[in-house]
Amino acid sequence: MLRVWRRPVVLVLALAALIRVSPEPVAPAYAQARDHAVVVGDVTTVERIGAPALTYQSGRDLAARFIDMAGGVMGSKAVRIVAADPGGDSAAAVRAVEELKEQGVTLFMGGMVADVTLAAARAAAPTPFLAIDARLPAAVVRDVPNLFQIGPSAEALGRVLAAEAARSPAIRWGVVAQDDYFGRALAHAFWNELRAARPEVELAMESYVPTLSGEVGPALDTLAGAAPDGLLLGLRDGDLVAFVQGARGGLLDGTAVMVPQVGTPDMLRALGTDLPDGWVTTGYPCCETGGQPHRAFAEAYRTADPNGATPTLTALYGYAAMITVGTVLDSAWSEKPDALTKELAGLTLSTPVGEMRFDPGTRQSSLPVWIGRTLGGQFVEARRVDPSARR
Repeated sequence: MLRVWRRPVVLVLALAALIRVSPEPVAPAYAQARDHAVVVGDVTTVERIGAPALTYQSGRDLAARFIDMAGGVMGSKAVRIVAADPGGDSAAAVRAVEELKEQGVTLFMGGMVADVTLAAARAAAPTPFLAIDARLPAAVVRDVPNLFQIGPSAEALGRVLAAEAARSPAIRWGVVAQDDYFGRALAHAFWNELRAARPEVELAMESYVPTLSGEVGPALDTLAGAAPDGLLLGLRDGDLVAFVQGARGGLLDGTAVMVPQVGTPDMLRALGTDLPDGWVTTGYPCCETGGQPHRAFAEAYRTADPNGATPTLTALYGYAAMITVGTVLDSAWSEKPDALTKELAGLTLSTPVGEMRFDPGTRQSSLPVWIGRTLGGQFVEARRVDPSARR
């Protein structure tokens, strides 16, 4: 039976406009007096990712504070987050998980890099692992029983972008993507969906960039030689910035570009004036959707941030992940891995952008995807789509 847990979320909405949340870590005296804390292990590549990972942590910590203010979980237990940065290395992620297990971790969360997140989740088994913006293929997630994904799968992003690409007159398409689970699955899903809608399209070139390497020169050379009409650009974070900067000078003039997750505040800032107009992308129109719950979340985030920054998509993911932690602990009323995994499958909860549910079969969250285009360094004409829908 599905259970819906709403108490901390309701408290968040009530307190958002009233309480100034300190950005420094705090541990209330009453929390220290509880029997013991539930330990949550976070294995996220932070330093090499930069702003998206940092804002993810801010969203996570905001939710953790509200849960603590609501009295903790499972009656009176505090939640303690212990984090490790694997530096984008899968072996380091496995070692971090093993060390965190020794500290009594009840749940794991983290992500940002697909292959590293997958390695961490496998090492965490049977303890549940919430993957944050890892963009892992749905097929891979299904094969790891303790893995649950917050943020769209690679295939979902590929399908959403392919639906837009099918409306373009471009015939000769190129692919530049990460050389990892995310990039390969994104390209595969995009191409299959586009060919189904437009059988006449051709693959003019493809090039894969080592993840977090910044080595985009070979991809730029291949792109210049092939001169496709359209391009799927499946890079992220620093690799994407390096590619866009390398393409300055008109390399992509007249090219229909489809790129995931550029329309988020942190990526828009990172790309700045180098970001061309007219690129079709997914992103986050904060905070123009979701009504009062979303506005309350945004206000609470701005209040907590030292610079009064607007929440990003990864901040939303971090917030949703931490609320999921509180939800499943209260719902299962247990710290045993099998009980938590069983409860997470099909779990339904409230988020700032509406109800979220984990599909029992795919263990994929139902958080929405927004798609629009770039204009003047902004994400415009955004509309919400169902990432699970087939087109």
